[in-house]
Amino acid sequence: YEAKKRAGVTGKVICVGSRDKTIQRVKDANLADVYIKANATDAIELLEKVSEATNGEMADVVINVVNIPNTEMSSILMTKNQGIVYFFSMATSFTKAALGAEGVGKDVTMIVGNGYTKDHAAISLNIMRESQVLRDIFTELYA
Repeated sequence: YEAKKRAGVTGKVICVGSRDKTIQRVKDANLADVYIKANATDAIELLEKVSEATNGEMADVVINVVNIPNTEMSSILMTKNQGIVYFFSMATSFTKAALGAEGVGKDVTMIVGNGYTKDHAAISLNIMRESQVLRDIFTELYA
């Protein structure tokens, strides 16, 4: 939701998911511009699909929130040089990420998410108040 809002009319938000149900939920909520069904551990598949979706430009920012290991290279390869990869998964191996980026010659900034940022609770609640579609998804998943 926030990515789509901040990308505006000139940006492109790409959603990658492994399950049809997840991708359909995001489509129904109109939270992305491009939807890719793929295995997050298949770095070459994602490199090719994101390259196609971006006409070879790749992503400025990649946010990795998967709950499985071995997705570091997919995130790195999807990101353009001088782009940002935000690893927000406890399954991330930072050794794999650092050595992988070096091994393929990708100059990307890697950020580690820790679950806290100033005013995060207020920001989260404001987003939920602002977006009925996110409230509906949250209710569907957690109520």
